[in-house]
Amino acid sequence: MDKQWQQSKGYIKKAFLLVGVCGGMLLTACEGQEKDGNRIQEAHIPKEEGGKEEQETGDVGIIQDFSHNNDKDLEKEKAKKEELMKKNEDRFFRMAGDAGLNETEATDYYKKLCEDNVFQDGIMKLVDLYIDDVDENGQKDMVAMVQNPEDEFRYGTGYIYFYINEDEPYCFEDEQYPFYSSISIISGDFDRDGNIEIGFESRGTGNGGTGDWHLRLLKYKDHSMERMDFPSDSYEDDERSIDIQVIQELQENTYSAYCPHLDETILFEAENKVEPGERRIVGGNSRGFLNLERVEYEGRQGIQVSEYLYGEGGPSHGLAWAKFIIVWEKDKSSRIVQWWIETL
Repeated sequence: MDKQWQQSKGYIKKAFLLVGVCGGMLLTACEGQEKDGNRIQEAHIPKEEGGKEEQETGDVGIIQDFSHNNDKDLEKEKAKKEELMKKNEDRFFRMAGDAGLNETEATDYYKKLCEDNVFQDGIMKLVDLYIDDVDENGQKDMVAMVQNPEDEFRYGTGYIYFYINEDEPYCFEDEQYPFYSSISIISGDFDRDGNIEIGFESRGTGNGGTGDWHLRLLKYKDHSMERMDFPSDSYEDDERSIDIQVIQELQENTYSAYCPHLDETILFEAENKVEPGERRIVGGNSRGFLNLERVEYEGRQGIQVSEYLYGEGGPSHGLAWAKFIIVWEKDKSSRIVQWWIETL
Protein backbone atom coordinates (compact mmCIF):
# COMPACT_ATOMS: atom_id res chain seq x y z
CA MET A 1 0.00 0.00 0.00
CA ASP A 2 2.78 2.41 1.01
CA LYS A 3 4.67 1.38 -2.12
CA GLN A 4 1.65 2.08 -4.33
CA TRP A 5 1.13 5.45 -2.64
CA GLN A 6 4.74 6.38 -3.26
CA GLN A 7 4.39 5.47 -6.93
CA SER A 8 1.15 7.47 -7.22
CA LYS A 9 2.76 10.40 -5.47
CA GLY A 10 5.59 10.29 -7.99
CA TYR A 11 3.14 10.28 -10.90
CA ILE A 12 1.24 13.24 -9.48
CA LYS A 13 4.47 15.17 -8.95
CA LYS A 14 5.48 14.53 -12.56
CA ALA A 15 2.05 15.58 -13.75
CA PHE A 16 2.20 18.91 -11.89
CA LEU A 17 5.68 19.44 -13.26
CA LEU A 18 4.45 18.85 -16.80
CA VAL A 19 1.54 21.20 -16.32
CA GLY A 20 3.89 23.88 -14.97
CA VAL A 21 6.23 23.57 -17.95
CA CYS A 22 3.36 23.66 -20.47
CA GLY A 23 1.79 26.56 -18.68
CA GLY A 24 5.06 28.45 -18.78
CA MET A 25 5.44 27.76 -22.49
CA LEU A 26 1.85 28.84 -23.15
CA LEU A 27 2.34 32.06 -21.20
CA THR A 28 5.56 32.80 -23.06
CA ALA A 29 3.83 32.15 -26.42
CA CYS A 30 0.93 34.48 -25.52
CA GLU A 31 3.33 37.20 -24.49
CA GLY A 32 5.11 36.77 -27.82
CA GLN A 33 1.80 37.06 -29.71
CA GLU A 34 0.90 40.17 -27.75
CA LYS A 35 4.19 41.76 -28.68
CA ASP A 36 3.80 40.71 -32.30
CA GLY A 37 0.26 42.09 -32.16
CA ASN A 38 1.58 45.42 -30.96
CA ARG A 39 4.12 45.50 -33.77
CA ILE A 40 1.44 44.73 -36.36
CA GLN A 41 -0.74 47.52 -35.07
CA GLU A 42 2.20 49.90 -35.31
CA ALA A 43 3.08 48.82 -38.86
CA HIS A 44 2.94 51.63 -41.48
CA ILE A 45 3.04 54.33 -38.81
CA PRO A 46 5.81 56.75 -39.79
CA LYS A 47 8.63 57.04 -37.23
CA GLU A 48 9.66 60.54 -36.30
CA GLU A 49 13.35 59.82 -36.67
CA GLY A 50 14.57 59.67 -40.25
CA GLY A 51 11.06 59.33 -41.71
CA LYS A 52 11.19 55.52 -41.44
CA GLU A 53 8.44 52.96 -41.25
CA GLU A 54 8.83 49.61 -39.44
CA GLN A 55 7.27 46.37 -40.63
CA GLU A 56 7.92 42.99 -39.02
CA THR A 57 6.96 39.47 -39.98
CA GLY A 58 7.62 36.80 -37.36
CA ASP A 59 11.06 37.30 -35.86
CA VAL A 60 12.44 39.13 -38.92
CA GLY A 61 12.30 42.95 -38.88
CA ILE A 62 12.25 44.85 -42.21
CA ILE A 63 13.12 48.54 -42.07
CA GLN A 64 12.09 50.67 -45.09
CA ASP A 65 13.44 54.20 -45.42
CA PHE A 66 11.05 56.42 -47.44
CA SER A 67 12.77 59.69 -46.66
CA HIS A 68 15.01 59.47 -49.73
CA ASN A 69 12.05 59.01 -52.09
CA ASN A 70 10.14 61.81 -50.37
CA ASP A 71 13.10 64.15 -50.74
CA LYS A 72 13.39 63.25 -54.42
CA ASP A 73 9.68 63.96 -54.99
CA LEU A 74 9.95 67.30 -53.21
CA GLU A 75 13.00 68.26 -55.24
CA LYS A 76 11.26 67.26 -58.46
CA GLU A 77 8.15 69.27 -57.54
CA LYS A 78 10.26 72.28 -56.59
CA ALA A 79 12.20 72.11 -59.87
CA LYS A 80 8.92 71.85 -61.81
CA LYS A 81 7.52 74.96 -60.13
CA GLU A 82 10.74 76.90 -60.66
CA GLU A 83 10.73 75.97 -64.35
CA LEU A 84 7.13 77.17 -64.74
CA MET A 85 7.90 80.42 -62.92
CA LYS A 86 10.84 81.02 -65.27
CA LYS A 87 8.58 80.42 -68.28
CA ASN A 88 5.95 82.76 -66.81
CA GLU A 89 8.54 85.48 -66.31
CA ASP A 90 9.94 85.11 -69.84
CA ARG A 91 6.46 85.10 -71.34
CA PHE A 92 5.39 88.12 -69.30
CA PHE A 93 8.32 90.31 -70.33
CA ARG A 94 8.00 89.26 -73.96
CA MET A 95 4.29 90.15 -74.03
CA ALA A 96 4.85 93.34 -72.03
CA GLY A 97 7.44 94.37 -74.62
CA ASP A 98 4.94 93.67 -77.40
CA ALA A 99 2.50 95.97 -75.56
CA GLY A 100 5.05 98.80 -75.73
CA LEU A 101 6.31 98.75 -72.13
CA ASN A 102 9.94 99.49 -71.34
CA GLU A 103 11.89 97.29 -68.94
CA THR A 104 11.19 99.45 -65.88
CA GLU A 105 7.45 99.57 -66.54
CA ALA A 106 7.30 95.83 -67.22
CA THR A 107 9.20 95.09 -64.01
CA ASP A 108 6.73 97.15 -61.96
CA TYR A 109 3.75 95.30 -63.46
CA TYR A 110 5.41 91.92 -62.97
CA LYS A 111 6.08 92.73 -59.31
CA LYS A 112 2.37 93.33 -58.82
CA LEU A 113 1.56 89.82 -60.04
CA CYS A 114 4.24 88.31 -57.80
CA GLU A 115 3.20 90.30 -54.74
CA ASP A 116 -0.38 89.08 -55.17
CA ASN A 117 0.90 85.52 -55.80
CA VAL A 118 -1.13 85.29 -59.01
CA PHE A 119 1.03 82.35 -60.13
CA GLN A 120 0.47 80.55 -56.79
CA ASP A 121 4.16 79.82 -56.22
CA GLY A 122 4.62 78.14 -59.59
CA ILE A 123 1.33 76.25 -59.88
CA MET A 124 -0.43 78.56 -62.35
CA LYS A 125 0.68 79.25 -65.91
CA LEU A 126 0.48 82.69 -67.54
CA VAL A 127 -1.82 82.14 -70.51
CA ASP A 128 -2.34 85.68 -71.80
CA LEU A 129 -1.61 89.28 -70.89
CA TYR A 130 -3.29 92.54 -71.88
CA ILE A 131 -1.81 95.93 -70.91
CA ASP A 132 -3.62 99.03 -72.13
CA ASP A 133 -5.83 101.88 -70.94
CA VAL A 134 -9.00 99.87 -70.29
CA ASP A 135 -11.07 102.59 -68.58
CA GLU A 136 -9.87 105.41 -70.88
CA ASN A 137 -8.44 107.67 -68.16
CA GLY A 138 -4.96 107.92 -69.67
CA GLN A 139 -3.42 105.32 -67.34
CA LYS A 140 -2.44 101.83 -68.44
CA ASP A 141 -4.24 98.89 -66.85
CA MET A 142 -3.37 95.21 -66.82
CA VAL A 143 -5.38 92.03 -67.40
CA ALA A 144 -3.65 88.69 -66.78
CA MET A 145 -5.16 85.26 -67.42
CA VAL A 146 -3.69 82.20 -65.68
CA GLN A 147 -4.55 78.51 -65.54
CA ASN A 148 -3.30 75.36 -63.87
CA PRO A 149 -1.54 73.47 -66.72
CA GLU A 150 -2.43 70.17 -65.03
CA ASP A 151 -6.06 70.93 -65.99
CA GLU A 152 -5.43 72.07 -69.55
CA PHE A 153 -8.53 72.09 -71.79
CA ARG A 154 -10.84 71.89 -68.78
CA TYR A 155 -13.22 74.82 -68.35
CA GLY A 156 -13.26 76.77 -65.09
CA THR A 157 -9.69 75.90 -64.06
CA GLY A 158 -8.17 79.37 -64.18
CA TYR A 159 -8.60 83.04 -63.36
CA ILE A 160 -8.53 86.46 -64.99
CA TYR A 161 -7.07 89.27 -62.88
CA PHE A 162 -8.08 92.84 -63.70
CA TYR A 163 -5.73 95.56 -62.45
CA ILE A 164 -7.61 98.82 -62.99
CA ASN A 165 -5.90 102.00 -61.77
CA GLU A 166 -4.71 101.59 -58.18
CA ASP A 167 -7.68 99.45 -57.09
CA GLU A 168 -7.30 96.02 -55.58
CA PRO A 169 -7.17 93.48 -58.44
CA TYR A 170 -10.50 91.92 -59.35
CA CYS A 171 -10.35 88.13 -59.83
CA PHE A 172 -12.81 86.72 -62.37
CA GLU A 173 -13.61 83.02 -62.10
CA ASP A 174 -16.30 81.05 -63.89
CA GLU A 175 -16.88 77.28 -64.09
CA GLN A 176 -18.03 77.57 -67.71
CA TYR A 177 -15.19 79.73 -69.03
CA PRO A 178 -12.18 78.37 -70.98
CA PHE A 179 -9.03 79.88 -69.46
CA TYR A 180 -6.48 78.02 -71.58
CA SER A 181 -6.55 80.06 -74.81
CA SER A 182 -5.93 83.72 -75.62
CA ILE A 183 -8.23 86.49 -74.43
CA SER A 184 -9.64 89.32 -76.54
CA ILE A 185 -10.76 92.50 -74.76
CA ILE A 186 -12.81 95.59 -75.66
CA SER A 187 -14.17 98.35 -73.45
CA GLY A 188 -16.51 101.34 -73.57
CA ASP A 189 -19.44 103.03 -71.86
CA PHE A 190 -22.05 100.99 -73.67
CA ASP A 191 -25.02 101.91 -71.45
CA ARG A 192 -24.05 105.63 -71.16
CA ASP A 193 -24.06 105.71 -67.35
CA GLY A 194 -20.58 107.18 -67.01
CA ASN A 195 -18.93 103.85 -66.12
CA ILE A 196 -16.78 101.60 -68.28
CA GLU A 197 -17.87 98.12 -69.37
CA ILE A 198 -15.25 95.52 -70.23
CA GLY A 199 -16.09 92.80 -72.74
CA PHE A 200 -13.83 89.79 -73.23
CA GLU A 201 -13.89 86.41 -74.95
CA SER A 202 -11.89 83.20 -75.34
CA ARG A 203 -12.24 80.20 -77.58
CA GLY A 204 -13.22 76.78 -76.20
CA THR A 205 -12.62 73.23 -77.35
CA GLY A 206 -15.74 72.62 -79.46
CA ASN A 207 -15.42 71.24 -82.96
CA GLY A 208 -17.51 72.00 -85.99
CA GLY A 209 -17.95 75.38 -87.59
CA THR A 210 -16.09 77.94 -85.52
CA GLY A 211 -15.76 75.80 -82.41
CA ASP A 212 -17.29 77.23 -79.25
CA TRP A 213 -16.60 80.74 -77.99
CA HIS A 214 -17.37 82.24 -74.61
CA LEU A 215 -17.76 85.94 -73.92
CA ARG A 216 -18.57 88.01 -70.85
CA LEU A 217 -19.31 91.65 -70.05
CA LEU A 218 -18.34 93.32 -66.73
CA LYS A 219 -19.17 96.84 -65.55
CA TYR A 220 -16.34 98.61 -63.70
CA LYS A 221 -18.11 100.74 -61.10
CA ASP A 222 -17.21 102.02 -57.62
CA HIS A 223 -13.82 100.26 -57.70
CA SER A 224 -15.46 96.88 -58.32
CA MET A 225 -16.97 94.75 -61.09
CA GLU A 226 -20.52 93.61 -61.76
CA ARG A 227 -21.71 91.32 -64.51
CA MET A 228 -23.91 92.44 -67.40
CA ASP A 229 -25.70 90.29 -69.96
CA PHE A 230 -26.09 90.01 -73.70
CA PRO A 231 -29.46 89.46 -75.39
CA SER A 232 -29.68 85.74 -76.05
CA ASP A 233 -32.05 82.92 -76.91
CA SER A 234 -29.93 80.37 -75.05
CA TYR A 235 -27.65 80.29 -72.02
CA GLU A 236 -26.73 76.62 -72.37
CA ASP A 237 -23.21 76.09 -71.01
CA ASP A 238 -23.15 79.87 -70.52
CA GLU A 239 -22.98 80.53 -74.27
CA ARG A 240 -24.80 83.49 -75.82
CA SER A 241 -26.55 83.10 -79.17
CA ILE A 242 -29.45 84.27 -81.30
CA ASP A 243 -31.22 81.46 -83.15
CA ILE A 244 -31.12 81.68 -86.93
CA GLN A 245 -32.90 79.36 -89.38
CA VAL A 246 -31.02 78.92 -92.66
CA ILE A 247 -33.42 78.11 -95.49
CA GLN A 248 -32.37 76.75 -98.86
CA GLU A 249 -34.36 78.55 -101.55
CA LEU A 250 -35.53 77.03 -104.81
CA GLN A 251 -33.16 79.24 -106.77
CA GLU A 252 -29.63 77.80 -107.08
CA ASN A 253 -27.02 79.09 -104.58
CA THR A 254 -29.61 81.14 -102.75
CA TYR A 255 -30.51 81.05 -99.05
CA SER A 256 -32.46 83.08 -96.56
CA ALA A 257 -31.74 83.63 -92.88
CA TYR A 258 -34.75 83.95 -90.59
CA CYS A 259 -34.29 85.41 -87.09
CA PRO A 260 -37.28 84.52 -84.85
CA HIS A 261 -35.93 86.84 -82.13
CA LEU A 262 -36.44 89.83 -84.45
CA ASP A 263 -38.98 88.19 -86.77
CA GLU A 264 -36.96 89.29 -89.79
CA THR A 265 -35.61 87.50 -92.89
CA ILE A 266 -32.55 88.33 -95.01
CA LEU A 267 -31.91 86.80 -98.45
CA PHE A 268 -28.28 86.02 -99.41
CA GLU A 269 -26.22 84.06 -101.92
CA ALA A 270 -23.86 81.18 -101.09
CA GLU A 271 -22.76 77.96 -102.78
CA ASN A 272 -25.04 74.91 -102.53
CA LYS A 273 -23.73 71.52 -101.45
CA VAL A 274 -26.92 69.84 -102.64
CA GLU A 275 -29.03 71.06 -105.53
CA PRO A 276 -32.29 72.60 -104.32
CA GLY A 277 -35.41 70.51 -104.84
CA GLU A 278 -37.74 72.33 -102.49
CA ARG A 279 -37.65 75.27 -100.13
CA ARG A 280 -36.61 73.91 -96.74
CA ILE A 281 -34.70 74.63 -93.54
CA VAL A 282 -31.22 73.13 -93.95
CA GLY A 283 -29.03 74.77 -91.31
CA GLY A 284 -28.63 77.45 -88.72
CA ASN A 285 -26.19 79.19 -86.40
CA SER A 286 -23.34 77.37 -84.71
CA ARG A 287 -21.65 77.92 -81.32
CA GLY A 288 -22.97 81.35 -80.38
CA PHE A 289 -21.54 84.88 -80.39
CA LEU A 290 -17.91 85.54 -81.22
CA ASN A 291 -15.59 88.29 -82.52
CA LEU A 292 -16.43 91.12 -80.11
CA GLU A 293 -15.98 94.56 -81.68
CA ARG A 294 -16.65 98.03 -80.34
CA VAL A 295 -18.69 100.08 -82.80
CA GLU A 296 -20.51 103.40 -83.02
CA TYR A 297 -24.27 103.31 -83.57
CA GLU A 298 -26.29 106.50 -83.97
CA GLY A 299 -24.00 108.55 -81.80
CA ARG A 300 -23.48 105.95 -79.06
CA GLN A 301 -21.16 103.04 -78.36
CA GLY A 302 -22.27 99.47 -78.99
CA ILE A 303 -20.85 95.99 -79.35
CA GLN A 304 -20.85 94.03 -82.60
CA VAL A 305 -20.87 90.23 -82.46
CA SER A 306 -20.92 87.54 -85.15
CA GLU A 307 -22.50 84.13 -85.56
CA TYR A 308 -21.37 81.41 -87.94
CA LEU A 309 -24.11 80.13 -90.28
CA TYR A 310 -23.99 76.73 -92.00
CA GLY A 311 -26.05 75.01 -94.69
CA GLU A 312 -27.20 71.58 -95.83
CA GLY A 313 -23.66 70.18 -95.69
CA GLY A 314 -23.55 70.44 -91.88
CA PRO A 315 -21.37 72.68 -89.64
CA SER A 316 -18.40 72.37 -92.00
CA HIS A 317 -20.55 73.84 -94.80
CA GLY A 318 -19.95 77.49 -93.91
CA LEU A 319 -22.22 79.95 -95.68
CA ALA A 320 -22.08 83.32 -93.97
CA TRP A 321 -21.74 85.42 -90.82
CA ALA A 322 -24.79 86.84 -89.13
CA LYS A 323 -23.74 90.19 -87.64
CA PHE A 324 -25.51 91.92 -84.74
CA ILE A 325 -25.07 95.34 -83.09
CA ILE A 326 -26.09 95.38 -79.42
CA VAL A 327 -26.62 98.36 -77.12
CA TRP A 328 -27.38 98.59 -73.39
CA GLU A 329 -29.58 100.96 -71.42
CA LYS A 330 -28.91 102.39 -67.96
CA ASP A 331 -31.22 99.78 -66.40
CA LYS A 332 -28.79 97.12 -67.77
CA SER A 333 -31.27 95.89 -70.37
CA SER A 334 -29.84 95.10 -73.80
CA ARG A 335 -31.25 94.89 -77.30
CA ILE A 336 -30.23 94.17 -80.87
CA VAL A 337 -30.55 97.35 -82.93
CA GLN A 338 -29.24 96.08 -86.26
CA TRP A 339 -28.33 92.84 -88.01
CA TRP A 340 -27.13 91.79 -91.46
CA ILE A 341 -25.47 88.90 -93.34
CA GLU A 342 -21.92 88.75 -94.70
CA THR A 343 -21.14 85.75 -96.90
CA LEU A 344 -17.93 83.76 -96.45
